[in-house]
Amino acid sequence: MEPLGSSHRVRFVAINFEPVVGEILEKVDDGQMGVVLKRMMVRAASKVAERYGVQALVTGEALGQVSSQTLTNLRLIDNVSDTLILRPLISHDKEHIIDLAREIGTEDFARTMPEYCGVISKSPTVKAVKAKIEAEEEHFDFSILDKVVEEASNIDIREIAQQTEETVVEVETVTGFGANDAILDIRSIDEQEDKPLKVEGVEVVSLPFYKLSTKFGDLDQSKTWLLWCERGVMSRLQALYLREQGFNNVKVYRP
Repeated sequence: MEPLGSSHRVRFVAINFEPVVGEILEKVDDGQMGVVLKRMMVRAASKVAERYGVQALVTGEALGQVSSQTLTNLRLIDNVSDTLILRPLISHDKEHIIDLAREIGTEDFARTMPEYCGVISKSPTVKAVKAKIEAEEEHFDFSILDKVVEEASNIDIREIAQQTEETVVEVETVTGFGANDAILDIRSIDEQEDKPLKVEGVEVVSLPFYKLSTKFGDLDQSKTWLLWCERGVMSRLQALYLREQGFNNVKVYRP
């Protein structure tokens, strides 16, 4: 990445979309979530582009690679903004995209990026209907979107590596539990209802991942909370976030 970014002062803007994801999971029909999420992302990116005088957005979408990337769905996603959206990889196959990522030095980032199983629809639509999408979005509290955009972080891309090194936080993974431990099931409500977690000899508490930032502090802080999700990706990520916020009584549970 350094050879490509050393000649320009590149601004890296990051938006914490967790509150938006939580609102979608709670209020949007399962089949429409993917398209609605992308529409929210475009809205947010457009607001940032307007703030900094950016003339176009660029995405890495390839036609048909996932359900939200059909022509019908891409058209509906683009409809929420009048900002030009460029998709240079639109006709590329997956292997070619991986080769390009390797060439510019982003392959490792893509390979290790966590898959947020909690925000994937079980039966996503590949041909969304505009009226239905707009009806679902009427349930959404758009003040949440405005707030996360307003609170976006802004950093010079050359400072990211240094900042990352300075803020490294470790989180412990355990396979069992002690007398003062409780398991925190952070899966979405639908996932919990489909496959309830039952573990003998320990208290199991439900708190979806998208509520952790606002509700974790209300839990009994004398306990050690063992975060659990099906694949262990979301639980580790959320445990790291909580540690960064000063909660040292969190671990990841992987039996």
